[in-house]
Amino acid sequence: MPDASATTGDRAAGIPDWRLTGDWWDLCNCAIGCPCNFGSNPTYGFCEGVLTWLIRDGNYGTVRFRGDLAVVLIIHFEGNVLEKNREFGFLIDERADSAQRDALSKIFTRQAGGAIAAWRDLTISLDGVEFVPMKVTHDAETWRVEVPGLVDGLGGPFRKYMVPENDTCRIYNAPRPEVVPGFLTVGQAKRNIVTGAFGRKWDWSKRSSKHIAFDLRGPKTFTWRQPLKAE
Repeated sequence: MPDASATTGDRAAGIPDWRLTGDWWDLCNCAIGCPCNFGSNPTYGFCEGVLTWLIRDGNYGTVRFRGDLAVVLIIHFEGNVLEKNREFGFLIDERADSAQRDALSKIFTRQAGGAIAAWRDLTISLDGVEFVPMKVTHDAETWRVEVPGLVDGLGGPFRKYMVPENDTCRIYNAPRPEVVPGFLTVGQAKRNIVTGAFGRKWDWSKRSSKHIAFDLRGPKTFTWRQPLKAE
């Protein structure tokens, strides 16, 4: 599982090879389909959302991740999804032991390289990291995230109009900074209710949701901001 492509500089900084795999989905205030999937501005010019990484397997050096631990992000930004504008806080599953908590905190607060570190270019402020009880589950039809007293979220595939029966609407390689490229399933947030997480409150139920299976690795540097190539 370790990523042998880590650079010498990464190793010298004391960051071990790491990898996380699982399911990512969000629940946000955009119209269904979400302009951010195409690098366009959010429907209302700002984004308020709950982003969830459900970790199926992984490691941070010798620290192992199994048993469906989750990391939940409460985010607000104004402007384009690829601009420096993010304000957010992390809720991490309290079932994580001390070593797992330390590893997840380093990965998701951008201290351990990889795709998440690219968020440095997009972040204004980190509201905090809290370890809380939560219930997070995902299958093909139901994407659920519940944090007692803070978050009530439920999403799933959106099949209105011309989506074939028993199939989903998918987009390939949408520019999502939260995960690396892959198939994105267009969904709907049946519930997206935040009640005080990091001081934020909203009810954006019946709006957008989307899902991507993720495979995140570090500490090798990764960024969505690629230089233009001369023709």
